[in-house]
Amino acid sequence: MFALLAVVPLVAAAFLALLMNQGQTKAIKYIALAASLASLFMVAMIGLGPALQQSFTWFSLASYGFGLVASTAPLNMLMLFIVAVMTPLTIVYSIGFMGIPSEQGRYYFELCLFAAAMMLFSMAGDFLTMLIGWGLLGITSYLLIGFWYKRERAPAAARKAITAVLIGDVLMLMAIVIVWNAYHTFVFSSIIGSQVTAPMQVALLLILVAAFTKSAQFPFHEWLPDAMEGPTPVSAFLHSSTMVKAGVFLVAMLLPLFFAYHLLWILLAVGMLTAALGVVNAMAESHIKKILAYSTIEDLGLMFVALGLNSVMAAMMLLLVQTFYKALLFMSAGAIMKANDNEDDIGRLQSYTAGRALLAAMVIGALSMAGMIPLSGFFGKVGVEASATNIAVYAVLMVIGFASSIYTFRWLFIPLRKSGTRPKGTRINFELLPKSMMVSIYTLAVLAVVGSLAYVYLPAYLGYRQAALTPVGVAAETAAVLAGIAVAYLFCMRRNSGSLISHRLVYALFYNNFVFNGFYALTARALMIASSAVDLLNYELYRFVRVLANSVLSFAGLLRRVENGKPNAYMIAFIIGILVVLVMLAL
Repeated sequence: MFALLAVVPLVAAAFLALLMNQGQTKAIKYIALAASLASLFMVAMIGLGPALQQSFTWFSLASYGFGLVASTAPLNMLMLFIVAVMTPLTIVYSIGFMGIPSEQGRYYFELCLFAAAMMLFSMAGDFLTMLIGWGLLGITSYLLIGFWYKRERAPAAARKAITAVLIGDVLMLMAIVIVWNAYHTFVFSSIIGSQVTAPMQVALLLILVAAFTKSAQFPFHEWLPDAMEGPTPVSAFLHSSTMVKAGVFLVAMLLPLFFAYHLLWILLAVGMLTAALGVVNAMAESHIKKILAYSTIEDLGLMFVALGLNSVMAAMMLLLVQTFYKALLFMSAGAIMKANDNEDDIGRLQSYTAGRALLAAMVIGALSMAGMIPLSGFFGKVGVEASATNIAVYAVLMVIGFASSIYTFRWLFIPLRKSGTRPKGTRINFELLPKSMMVSIYTLAVLAVVGSLAYVYLPAYLGYRQAALTPVGVAAETAAVLAGIAVAYLFCMRRNSGSLISHRLVYALFYNNFVFNGFYALTARALMIASSAVDLLNYELYRFVRVLANSVLSFAGLLRRVENGKPNAYMIAFIIGILVVLVMLAL
């Protein structure tokens, strides 16, 4: 099928990168880029055609046929378009960023395979196809997060990510088994129109937890900041358009089922809690990429809030526009770190006012992420707020939006100060940054601006109603953003402070990741104790069975001596037996 063929160039490029030797690093880059552009072209051709759902039989078991189903429905095409656009931009950025020849083959193999897995997941029309893409995403993200395996923290971050994701994978597999037993089909469209059953409710709860693990929702959100140990292009790709959005996309596809089974309140509650945790941790974090990671947690939480409010349109609008401003800011952070000898503490970065074009792109990204009108981020965030019908939910969303603009401009303002703590004389030359990195940054800055057009055209394409924006709502969002910028300017520029929080207790409440990491550690320790207890029980059972078996063997050995082949011995045994019987009868 043509839709499935879109992943073929990326898979081919991945294995070519794996097979090439170190002397062909230039060819590896451009093969990967050409493959990504070919996939983008094929996705564009698919988008010009009608929405279809096609399948072919993969294998048969008894009277049942199992196949792969590819869908080009509007939701699938939106996700496919996002991945197809971001893949070449990430590769172009990587050409300038990844300068170690010995790592080129492995890097482009993993990156292309990662993109192919996400494209396969995006076009899935059934649980079986989705599961293949879902599993490949976990494996490739593990490889990319732990790419710098010689660093101590990178393998640990990769293990943490894959552990959280594998919890969801197991639950997803359990859910798929339940779905098959209930309906004998894996196709989404057939399942969505089915009758309400108790087993399906259990399956949906399992799917929901699996989606929370993949999209870093409470209480599984802490693997995402640690994933910053991977290369910056991977961070930009991961946080903007790939694995972290897989859970959001899957829930959006199955939202009619969650509505029918009255589970939207879970989406709303978990989404709001996750968004709040992302905001408070971002306000206290000092790592330039981890601040953006916590903002991704906030964005994903808001997407689940929109889905919990039964607004697929608001969730998909934010999912689309977040792609551009988040990738822009991650790539800008990578450029700043590269110009500052890989320094990642925003309080130690030298002023980057010398990079005027880069600064302009960063300002666009920051304004869009904060939700400033008329940039694309505004329409993404105000759409979620407009979907809220409850005043309490709306108030919480406004507070989150206000705090979001504070940490966003704290991220921007602190390196702008002239009093960086880096050693004097450190030369920061932004003109020497590779041109390919800047091409991707400038392209994303343009997309962050023109992405506002999606507010006009996306509802008609997806076929969902857009929540109406009111003058009061627009004014409230704009006022919250401006107020947040003013607070950030006051504390981070005028007062020359790197932190908005001075009290230790308040700081501990805000920067609360140690609580969740401690919870993970305690859970792991409890599981280890439980497994040790089971292992001890298993060993004792083995000892008992072994002693019993040895006793039987010993008794058998004694009996074996009786049968010695001598008639006299048999006659004596017979007489003794008769005597024993007579004595028993007499008694």
